[in-house]
Amino acid sequence: VDYNGQREIVFIFSKQATQKNMTLLLFRHPRLFDYHASSIEETFAFFSKVISTFYFYDLQLSEHPINIVHCHDWHTALVPLLIGESNKLNRQETMQSQKVKTIFTIHNLLYQGVEKESIIERIGAPRVLFHPLGGARKGKISFLREGLEYADCISTVSPTYAKEIVETVHQDAIGDVLKRRRHAVVGILNGIDVHLWNPSHDAALPHRYDGQSVFTEKPKLKRLLQREVGLPQKDVPLFSFVGRIEPRQKGIDIVLEALAVLARTKALQAVFLGTGDPKSVKSLRALARAYKKKIAFVHAFDEVLARRMYAGADAFLVPSKFEPCGLTQMIAMRYGTVPIVRKTGGLADTVVDGVNGIVFGPYSAHALAGAILRACELRKSAPQIWKRMITAGMKEDFSWDRSAREYISLYKRL
Repeated sequence: VDYNGQREIVFIFSKQATQKNMTLLLFRHPRLFDYHASSIEETFAFFSKVISTFYFYDLQLSEHPINIVHCHDWHTALVPLLIGESNKLNRQETMQSQKVKTIFTIHNLLYQGVEKESIIERIGAPRVLFHPLGGARKGKISFLREGLEYADCISTVSPTYAKEIVETVHQDAIGDVLKRRRHAVVGILNGIDVHLWNPSHDAALPHRYDGQSVFTEKPKLKRLLQREVGLPQKDVPLFSFVGRIEPRQKGIDIVLEALAVLARTKALQAVFLGTGDPKSVKSLRALARAYKKKIAFVHAFDEVLARRMYAGADAFLVPSKFEPCGLTQMIAMRYGTVPIVRKTGGLADTVVDGVNGIVFGPYSAHALAGAILRACELRKSAPQIWKRMITAGMKEDFSWDRSAREYISLYKRL
């Protein structure tokens, strides 16, 4: 692989996957071990060059050359450009673009892979193919933007997020490209591993259950969770939050504001698990100290505790400012915990208000507080409705089988 004026040797390891006719390729090189924030764009620029070089060798040597290349997020967004795809906005098809079809999947527009233009020389590609940014980011390129320009199809991880990113006003080059390519944008909902996330055989749970035993076993898990995080073992609504503690996307700012009011007067509890923005972490710690009998915060990444929170809580908070897909609400439903979500992105595609969860609209502490109070009231005064929501959530099909069928259909249409 030619990179930064040198020829690098990259080792390829091949393994036959358990699925029929599927081979997993692993690429090994010291540059690919470097995953620090200061050099992550450099790492994935090199990785993209590795993939494009492998593609050209495969094209020449394989009896069945690659005919679809599916790239995910900014990390591989340079691949369509590097394998010779045409710029779809210029509408000038290259000979190479006729041999392969490319899909670029956006998992989160918040992360765009922005790097100085000097990376172009290290990659060894013609500068004229790239689109330098302007304004405050002058002198830099966005890997994500190049993927949007060159891929045949742009997909996102939920239908609603696909609609949001082309209709919402983005005052930048990314928004302009998305609007101009709106007809190439599709949304396919992500899935979860329903075998990995299954309360009937989850080793992290002291008591396991399914749809038939959820109402007898879940209260036991709730009491154990309360004890584990230091909350009184009371029969009050217990809300949980698992994720990044930050205000840009995950909504921790409105959670803090809402609970600061509700915790003063309402009989409820909340437990938080995650790491993130130092300022938000400090505020959450202060809130937990002020209401030790109502709010617990574990500042860590702990998968075992996360599983116990999915199983032991009554309701699960996902008040995101935006959410391309979201997996936590799917896992919560799988574990019989009612999700409380904001109507955005994949949350809107997976949670139906009053059927398998509670949905609120405006991004505000007031709207979130109203949804939390509604959950408290339903659980207390309408237990049969509450139980029906739990049962409906556990019956939902969020498996990858469903998503895979949609991707196969997309591949066939290319």
